Amino acid sequence: MHSNYSLFYTLDGDHPACFREARVFGTTVWTAAGAAMTWGEETRNGYASEAEAYVAYAARCQAALADGYTLARESAVDPAVFDFALLQTLVADAARLAFGAVRRAHPDQHLNAFALVSDDSAMTIGPMANSREALAASEYGEEMLWNPAEWAFDDGGAYFDSAYRLLLQAHRTLPFDVDSDTFRTGVFDACIAALAQLDAEGVFGTGVQRDEGVLLFEVSDSEPLEGALARLNPPAVVARFEAWMASWTE
Repeated sequence: MHSNYSLFYTLDGDHPACFREARVFGTTVWTAAGAAMTWGEETRNGYASEAEAYVAYAARCQAALADGYTLARESAVDPAVFDFALLQTLVADAARLAFGAVRRAHPDQHLNAFALVSDDSAMTIGPMANSREALAASEYGEEMLWNPAEWAFDDGGAYFDSAYRLLLQAHRTLPFDVDSDTFRTGVFDACIAALAQLDAEGVFGTGVQRDEGVLLFEVSDSEPLEGALARLNPPAVVARFEAWMASWTE
């Protein structure tokens, strides 16, 4: 059963502050609203016909605009297909903005690490960053460099709200028919591809600067994804990680 979907935001500066969503499928209109990067509050209403449901859906969309929200995304949704290409685009855009936000918020820090962190069910995506200064001050030493949960900065998380909304369709009680393993694998690959795309653009530095910086994708409370570190980093960084790992067996 295909759906029509619309996402609206109010903004705080250049990042989402509050969201509204509306979706119509069959004779049902579903909505959600709340602060960015939260689940929000849901409503669900049934109608006598699909035509009536669509009229109600359109009215919800018009009400959002009248209340000062801006349309961010609208699409037709096939519950049997997840748009991993769109997810990669949303994550890349958000990560670029988040990295810039860290730089602006901490101009005295020399950033040397950036990561995206998800969870085992692929429901969340968030940024973490670290600096040479934070690493030097840490009691954990080199171990801190490879553990984003211990990093100092998490600025820019709200930029990921649009990607978060896309992921939530797999976790809410909505029509969704993509196999969970396919979904999880595809989400993680899209996040890695988004970081690789930004790295190729030079967002995280070039040359010697890049060789000194670490780029990671991590799934919290899970084993590292095979091949992700090498896919995202130059040989110098991979060698540094391998040396650190070897030190644990000495």
